[in-house]
Amino acid sequence: MAKSLGVSDYVITTAMSKQKPVSNLKLQKIMYFLNVIHLLEYKNPLIDDDNFEKWDYGPVIHEVYSEYSSNGSQEIKKPKRHIKNRELINGEYKDEPYDNDFFELNEEDKRFINDNIDSFIDENPFFLVEKTHEEPQWKDKLNYNYDNDLTLKYFENPKNRFWEK
Repeated sequence: MAKSLGVSDYVITTAMSKQKPVSNLKLQKIMYFLNVIHLLEYKNPLIDDDNFEKWDYGPVIHEVYSEYSSNGSQEIKKPKRHIKNRELINGEYKDEPYDNDFFELNEEDKRFINDNIDSFIDENPFFLVEKTHEEPQWKDKLNYNYDNDLTLKYFENPKNRFWEK
């Protein structure tokens, strides 16, 4: 399993290498559906350090959203340098970045993303938003987080897997 920022960075890099950059909105939906497929294939989530939350435009990992929110609705051209700690010293901010390999994905996770990203990379982000809203747990606004078990249950039905059609 992988860290959310590692998955986001790899999706951004892969999308750019295909000359199909993604916005923050599309990034979130691609990550969500990659997580869904991972649940289906391996019975565990791809992303293990954070949960998807129910936002107006579908599932979002807050930390990833925050990292790339400065892009607004524009395409993300490259992954950010993620900051572990920021301190104010003598009136100046000093950033301590994560080590370069902290968010690095293992080869199995990279292969998994490479094998599945094309199912979503050409889709309109609002089509992907619409597909997330079809999941029954979306309607439960009392529970803010997505439940992977409920997601798995919904997508175990092949008719709900729009990417396989």
